[in-house]
Amino acid sequence: MHFGFLNVMKPPGMTSHDVVARVRRLTKVKRTGHGGTLDPLAEGVLPMALGQACRLIDYLPSDKTYYAEILFGKRTATDDLEGEVLSELDASHLTETDVRAAIEQFRGEIKQHPPVYSAIRVGGQRLYDLARRGKAPETAPERTVTVHRFELVAFQSPVAKVRVHCSKGTYIRSLARDLGDVLATGACLSKLVREKAGRMNLEDSLTLDQIKEKIEKDDWQSLFTDLTSALGFDKIEVDQADAQNIFNGRAIELAPGQSGRYLLAAQNGVYIALLKQEDNLGKPEVVFSDARVTS
Repeated sequence: MHFGFLNVMKPPGMTSHDVVARVRRLTKVKRTGHGGTLDPLAEGVLPMALGQACRLIDYLPSDKTYYAEILFGKRTATDDLEGEVLSELDASHLTETDVRAAIEQFRGEIKQHPPVYSAIRVGGQRLYDLARRGKAPETAPERTVTVHRFELVAFQSPVAKVRVHCSKGTYIRSLARDLGDVLATGACLSKLVREKAGRMNLEDSLTLDQIKEKIEKDDWQSLFTDLTSALGFDKIEVDQADAQNIFNGRAIELAPGQSGRYLLAAQNGVYIALLKQEDNLGKPEVVFSDARVTS
């Protein structure tokens, strides 16, 4: 059985759903999922889970880092270049100093309204579905997000190149729109690259063509990001008796010195479970039943 995390390089022009479907066809693994949607315009790191690793998606570190280009002077319905243009204003007067000063307002814990064209559910329906039918609210429900870092990389009017490190749920399109509002020119996102998702980096990501090539060579091992690397949890080796207890849902005794809220248990190098540490016990949180076949 093949299960684990893939660090996929999503190309621009495809939806995240399209990428998942393509990987599903390439791997022939029906149970697939991803760790954070990217808009069709965007590119970069799309963490994907295959098989029983789908049960671990919620345990992935959720912070993200993006490189973005913000175009001042244009406001659109989608807050990026793909949407209908709502207004255009001259932004030639903006200076680097203006932009740096405005960015200061968007660091730390902030409130933001996600784009109306987004996957957020309102009344059980996706906002983008409501928007396409002309039934979306004027603004999406407000949410609190954290912007750990927001820096100006370069400015050449009317485009600001920025890098943002933020919490889960932060919309860079909203940051672009709100920055334009503060500067009274309007703005939208013209480019977005997710450089990092949790512990997965852009430089280590695999294109769809690379994934296809590795599968054709039966090189499955190099496809996966090791679970300890992806999740940031320590790995412990267990013997046959402890493995049997884990598969039966029973806690095992941990050796002195084990630290961390969660631990990954492996038998003969094969991951068999995610354990939750409570005092000196490791309680099965997620058990990989498929691992019985290979243990």
